[in-house]
Amino acid sequence: MLRNYLKLPRPVHVLCLGTFINRAGTFIIPFMTIYMREALGAGDAFAPVAMGVFGLGSICGSITGGHLADRVGRRPVMLTALLGAAAILLLISQLTSAGAFLVGIFFFSAVGDTYRPAASAMIADLTTPTQRSHAFALMYVSINLGFAIGPAVGGFIAEYSFQWLFVGDAATCALYALIILFGIRETLGRPARATVPLATDAETVTAAESAAATTTTTDAAPDLPQVSFAAAIRHMLSDTTFLALCAASFFIALVYMQAMSTFPLYLNSLGFGPAQYGRIIALNGLLIVLGQLPLTNWMHGKHRGHLLITAAMLSALGFGLKSVAFSELTFIGTVVIWTLGEMMQFPHLPPIVTELAPENMRARYMGVFGMSFSGAGMIGAPLGGLVLSYAGPTALWLGGATLALIAATLYATIRHRIAWPNER
Repeated sequence: MLRNYLKLPRPVHVLCLGTFINRAGTFIIPFMTIYMREALGAGDAFAPVAMGVFGLGSICGSITGGHLADRVGRRPVMLTALLGAAAILLLISQLTSAGAFLVGIFFFSAVGDTYRPAASAMIADLTTPTQRSHAFALMYVSINLGFAIGPAVGGFIAEYSFQWLFVGDAATCALYALIILFGIRETLGRPARATVPLATDAETVTAAESAAATTTTTDAAPDLPQVSFAAAIRHMLSDTTFLALCAASFFIALVYMQAMSTFPLYLNSLGFGPAQYGRIIALNGLLIVLGQLPLTNWMHGKHRGHLLITAAMLSALGFGLKSVAFSELTFIGTVVIWTLGEMMQFPHLPPIVTELAPENMRARYMGVFGMSFSGAGMIGAPLGGLVLSYAGPTALWLGGATLALIAATLYATIRHRIAWPNER
């Protein structure tokens, strides 16, 4: 099983290592509310405002990063994003007013998140179609493992000084930039790679993979025409499959946002303490770290459209059942269900976007696709909070289940267009 991940190009492993280091050093966002209240004297009402500002910056970064990564290259965009984010973190650590801090958070997100579409496009550049789900699954595990470590380390650092949170976060951004500088070459316009078939448990490959394995490497990088920003937007707006995929991802992301925003509030209203919520939600990260790689290996070659429909339905079931769960064990059961849905979806989505995108618009497609999650991050928490406050928990969880079912319906409408190429 690990052979398929070990065979990935070395730069993919380097990117995953750098991502893990960077995510393990993500100290500011988890502690932003506490910092604004204790260090800047801001009220609790600033918390959703700050998250909204951060989400808005992320949307701007996704658009800008995708465009620049297709025009000037993946590597310079990633280096600028990481070093720029490090500098901005050190700057906002010196701000003393909540208003100025919000401005700083916007620029931190807008600059830092230009990295994401460039990195996704680079992974797509480096891998063949048969490798991409495994590459993005490995990246997803790196992100989740880093996020599992970051808050724990950040909590320890915050006991001594909030300023060191900024310094530590900036240091990991700079370290990742150094890893990219010395460990990765530019991939924009690189020659096409020969397809390397993935190993299976029986040491066989499918007929489609065997045929793809005969693909030869081109002698020179393709001379791709530059596409203007306006032309790229027009092209994406005409791509109905891509738009349906983005809409489905947006609805799913809105639902998953509730796991970190309204779910702890709901548990608190039922008398569950922070420690219980921590145990319940920690299972999500644990399952992803331990189960994502073997699950992706098992899913390889299966009809992706059907997998995404099933995954969205599992998400609907998992979040819908929260309306009737009553004990720690039953809530753990709901987490297991929707985490399985999460694991079945997220490694497949970036490879599908890669296949839908023209090669000279690959990063811009990734940037717009990333907006599905940035937009959900910006409005998901306040929207869920409003539903919980005014309509109640049953409406919240059944409403979330409905959104996930809408996503399943959207996946169904495009299921044959998002299957593996040989299945279309």
